[in-house]
Order: sequence, then structure tokens, then C-alpha cells
Amino acid sequence: MPVRGVIGTDYMTVRPDFKVIKNPFGEDDILVVPAVSPEVSVIHAFRADRFGNCILNSATDDALLARASRKVIVSAEEIVATEELKASQRGYFLSRVHVSGVVHLPGGAAPTACGSLYRADEAVLGEYLKAAADTANFGRWLWEFYLKFAPGGES
Repeated sequence: MPVRGVIGTDYMTVRPDFKVIKNPFGEDDILVVPAVSPEVSVIHAFRADRFGNCILNSATDDALLARASRKVIVSAEEIVATEELKASQRGYFLSRVHVSGVVHLPGGAAPTACGSLYRADEAVLGEYLKAAADTANFGRWLWEFYLKFAPGGES
């Protein structure tokens, strides 16, 4: 995939698989990056039906990620009838042909935001960034964070 705006940055030092080529449609150089094909992706939707059709935040690349992935698990704020999805005026409709499974999970985008439904929890994201600096601490932080949501947990 061609990408503009990265040539000349430090990004090239951490991604040796990115290549600079002569732009076949212009006089400049262009960066090309290899395709990404995740085995499994988990994405969060505003709404989904029980078949996996869903409405995603159109400001994210989740639909593109879903189409590139071998399997896709969708968590959704709401599970609704298919007719309600088709009538939706907001978001991006993703067809069930790209979805392997769907689960009802209100708040499932936390600690990040979910469109206009809820904002990112900046304090928790700060803790995440601090913990991610050390592999051992990160594993412990993840365990403690997700235990809050387990049955019988703190939340």
C-alpha cells in the first residue's frame, strides 16, 4: 500500500520492511508497506445483530481491519434486530460475511472511547502506557485490570 508523509522520518528505522520506490505516477518517491493479514481481530461496534452484521465507528479503520483478518470477533454495545441496523443513520455497516462471532459487551471499548457513547479514560490509558514500558509489569497490570470485569471482580 502506498503511504505519504513517512519518508524522512525515524519510522523507517523501526520498519525495515517498508520500502521507498519511485512513484510510477509522478516524479517523486513513495513509501510502500506490506499488507497486514491478522489471524484474529477483535473490534467493537455500536450495534450488531445476532448474525454478526454491525455498525462500526466510521472514524476508525475497524472495517478495513475486519476485511483483512482471517477471523473477526465483534463485541457490541447493543444487540438489535437486523432491521434496526439497516435503518441506522450513523456509522459504517459491516456485513456478517466478515465476522466470525459476535458478543454483547456494553463498555467493551474501554478504556478507549466508543464514538459519542463514552470517552476514553485517560487515567487508565496513562497507567497502561506506564505498565507497558516493562514486560513483567505489563502482564501483571493487564491481569489486574481485566479481573475487575470478571464475574465476582471489583466492577
